[in-house]
Amino acid sequence: MTAPAMPVAVDQAPVFDPRPLLGLGLPAHVLVQLDGGWQPAWLIGRQHCADGWVALVQCADATGREQVLRLPPDRVALAQPDPQVSRSTARRR
Repeated sequence: MTAPAMPVAVDQAPVFDPRPLLGLGLPAHVLVQLDGGWQPAWLIGRQHCADGWVALVQCADATGREQVLRLPPDRVALAQPDPQVSRSTARRR
């Protein structure tokens, strides 16, 4: 499964493949694009509509308050696994 591509260069528009988001178990760690930057969030639902689907995500706003937002899938990306966590999990197995 291919993750949505993050912008390769600053002057290029991001290219996304939202299909992997449809196969994620819920809830799932994701990154969302808000206020011009990417921040961690939880994907807690996917609402299907006539022209595709909308991601339902939970994240913290600038003041730290939790909020639930509906975002288009091009503003949601798979969170990259933390290499430290991946290595420690692999050692325990």
